Amino acid sequence: MKICLFGGSFNPIHKGHIKIAKEAINFLNLDKLIFIPCQKNPFKKNNYYVSGEQRIEMINLVLENKMEISDFEIKRQGFSYTIDTIKYFKNKYPNDELFFIIGSDNLTKLSKWKNIDQIVRMVKFVVFKRSNKINKTNIKKYNCLLINNQIYNESSTEFLNGNFEVLSEKILHYIGKEKIYFENILKNILDEKRYLHSLHARNFAIELAKVNNYDVNKAAFAALVHDIAKNIANNNKEKARNIIKKYEPQRSQIEDYKLHQEIGYIILKHIFNVEEEIAHAVRVHTSLDINLNILDKIVYLADKLCQGRKYPGIQKTREIALKNIDQGLKLVINQTILFNKEKGIIFTKEQEEIYEKWTK
Repeated sequence: MKICLFGGSFNPIHKGHIKIAKEAINFLNLDKLIFIPCQKNPFKKNNYYVSGEQRIEMINLVLENKMEISDFEIKRQGFSYTIDTIKYFKNKYPNDELFFIIGSDNLTKLSKWKNIDQIVRMVKFVVFKRSNKINKTNIKKYNCLLINNQIYNESSTEFLNGNFEVLSEKILHYIGKEKIYFENILKNILDEKRYLHSLHARNFAIELAKVNNYDVNKAAFAALVHDIAKNIANNNKEKARNIIKKYEPQRSQIEDYKLHQEIGYIILKHIFNVEEEIAHAVRVHTSLDINLNILDKIVYLADKLCQGRKYPGIQKTREIALKNIDQGLKLVINQTILFNKEKGIIFTKEQEEIYEKWTK
C-alpha cells in the first residue's frame, strides 16, 4: 500500500488542510492518508492548543475518502518529534511505501529536525507549496517530491484573525458548541483596551451569575464575546451593514449604535451556531430590549460595571447590582440616560420605551 502521513497541530483543521490531503491522494495515488495531530509542536512551544481530543473530534468531522486519523502523538503526550512518529508507523506498516507531507516553508528547517538523516531513509517527503519561493537545494538534498499545488491562503492564523470562512461550517459549529478559541480570536481582532475590557466583563459576569444562581459558564462566555464585532462596526460601517444584509436583511436599517451588537449576534448565531440565549444577550447589550432575561441583564451590567469602568459612585453601584440585579439595572440605566443627555444624544422612541420600562 501507499500511505501518506500528514502531521500537524490542526489547531483547528481548516479547508486548506483538506485541499492539501486531496492533492496528495491524487498526486501519489495513495491507498490512504493519515492525519496525525501532535500533542505539542517543538517549534511552537508558546502556542495555545485546545485539547487533543477536541482536535481529533474536529478532524473526524471533515474526513473524506481515503482519509483516516491517528491519535498516536496525542496519546504519547509531551513534544512531538517526527522521528518517533515515523518509527511507529514504519513498524506498523513494514512492507508499505510511506510518504510524509510537509509545507515548503519547512524545507529550510529540515536540517534542524531530530534524526533527519534517519527519517529520509524511512519515508519520502512530499512538499506542498506554501508560496512560490521554494528551497530547491533541500528538495534535492532530502530527495523530496514537490506537489505543484495552488497556493492556499487558508490557515489557523487567518481563522484567529477573524477570517472564519477558512473553516468548514461543521468545524465552526463545533467551536461554537465547545466555546473554544474565542479568547484568542478576541486578542487578535480587538485593540488591547477592548480586549482587556472583555476579560474584565467576563470576570464581573461570573460574580453576577453566582449571586443570581445562573449558569456561570454561559454568563462568562456571553460577557467575554459581547464586543466581538466592535472593531468591525467602528472601522467599516459599510462592511458592517453588508454583513447584516446578508444574514439579517430585515434588520439592515438599524441605527449605527446597534451595529456592533447586531453583528456580534450574527457571528455567534449564524456563523458559530451558538445558542440563542447567549447570542441574544450580545444583541441587546448596548440598547437593551423590552423583554430581558437574566443573562441579558448580567451581560449589560458586566459591560457597564466591570473593572476599568470609572465614574463617581461606580463601586457603590457594583455593590447594589450584586445584591439585587434589578435595582442595579435600574440604577445603571438612569446613569446612562443622564450621561447620554449631557452629551446631547436624542433617544429614539423605541429606546425611550425600553428605558421607561426598566426604570419604573
